[in-house]
Amino acid sequence: MGTSASNGGPKGSPPLLPPWYNDDDLPAPDPNPDAPLPEPPPFDSSDIAPERSPEDQNQPVNDNATPAPVPEAPATESVSRNWGSAKGAMTRMSNNTGGASFRKAGKKYVGSLGGSKSATKAASKGIRVGSTYASFLGSLSSRGFAETLDSLGLSDFIGKSTEETCMAIANVLAPVGSTNDEAIARDAMISTLDTLYMKMDENDINSLENLTSELVKETLIEYVSNYIFSKWMYELGSTIEKGNITVQEAVELECSVKDLIYAETTEQYRSVTIETSSLQDVSTSKIIEDIFSTAYSLLEI
Repeated sequence: MGTSASNGGPKGSPPLLPPWYNDDDLPAPDPNPDAPLPEPPPFDSSDIAPERSPEDQNQPVNDNATPAPVPEAPATESVSRNWGSAKGAMTRMSNNTGGASFRKAGKKYVGSLGGSKSATKAASKGIRVGSTYASFLGSLSSRGFAETLDSLGLSDFIGKSTEETCMAIANVLAPVGSTNDEAIARDAMISTLDTLYMKMDENDINSLENLTSELVKETLIEYVSNYIFSKWMYELGSTIEKGNITVQEAVELECSVKDLIYAETTEQYRSVTIETSSLQDVSTSKIIEDIFSTAYSLLEI
């Protein structure tokens, strides 16, 4: 999202990324943050439904229609006059890691974006990558691990180490780009894949094809939580100034905020079932968009 009020690139404490993550994959700061974001390569042409035409977007959406793509938020609407207040709230939160301070900072941040609806629109890159991730999970269920890797052009990684395979999957689902939002989505995807892998039985990456609907829901919410927190930090800049708190305290702050977003969103989705069979159809983008909207709405309260 381009704005002069935003910082020039990722700053602050390092994100909680797994050991197999390579810092060299991070792109340089975007020299032209207001330029439109390029579309990432599709997950699989057989799994991703075509976008609706401009004429079709004016028609009601039914179960068999492709949802309209989420538009990028215009740069002039991405930040409100309350941006400075949001940065101040984050600074105060870094010095007071209580739950109440999290909520106040989150509310000011979402308000600075124009509310939860505008914040969701501004997360269009995260929604697109999240949709690709959801399609990947659906493919694991319907095709199996080996066939899914083959469909991604990753058949050479079948039988390779978990570290190599996870990095290869991340490179396809969230490729290295040239914008901050692409870097944020990539960081979120890598962290999410690592968490998902740690939940697998005996850490066997092949068991990804046996994901339950509950675990699918958990990992999608995990991705949204990772993305929202990272975007929050990157846009407001480093409010955890050197010398104010220790590195350990910064890591604990990061974990606490992510956990808050994840826990609140999970609670809202407690009675919602996301079947793996539904992740291969045109509703995938809507599912991810709804999770983003829910998470931002909860921060707004």
